[in-house]
Order: sequence, then structure tokens, then C-alpha cells
Amino acid sequence: MANFDLIDWNAVALGAIAKIRVPVYPGPRLLKGKGKRTAEGKKGADAEHERRKGERELNQELSRYYQLPVNRVAWSCPALLLKGKHQRNRSSM
Repeated sequence: MANFDLIDWNAVALGAIAKIRVPVYPGPRLLKGKGKRTAEGKKGADAEHERRKGERELNQELSRYYQLPVNRVAWSCPALLLKGKHQRNRSSM
């Protein structure tokens, strides 16, 4: 039995989509926020940075395979980009 917590679903999705679809765009269409590393050099922070970096690269590659809605140039989530990674919404909803 597989431990589903250990499966990188973005990598699985990219592998599946790349086999059955042709990229819609020649390059990534994912808007990135401007992050600021505050704890660079600490083991946990560096590991989290590398994890996020790898996930971002997979998401950028996936963004090539999905048609954008009319009048959009990139995939984005402005509300999350404006909040930044340190101001997460901690509501119970």
C-alpha cells in the first residue's frame, strides 16, 4: 500500500499531461510573486525554500498546457500574491 503523503502529485500530473497533450504555450504562463527570504542559511528555511522552488518549477511547466481565459496573459492568484507567504489567511474557514 502506498503512502499518499509521499507522492508528489504535481509531478504525477505533469507526467500524465505531457504524455497526452501538446503544450499550448512555448513558455510558462504563471505569474510569480516577489518573495523575500528572511531566514536564509537556516536548515529548515533552506529546505522549505528548495521545496517551494521545485513546486514552483512544476507549476510553471504545467501552466504551459492549459489555455488561459480570454484577455488573460498569465495564470495568477492576485489575492495570494498580494498577501505574500508571511501573511497567510489563518481563518477557520
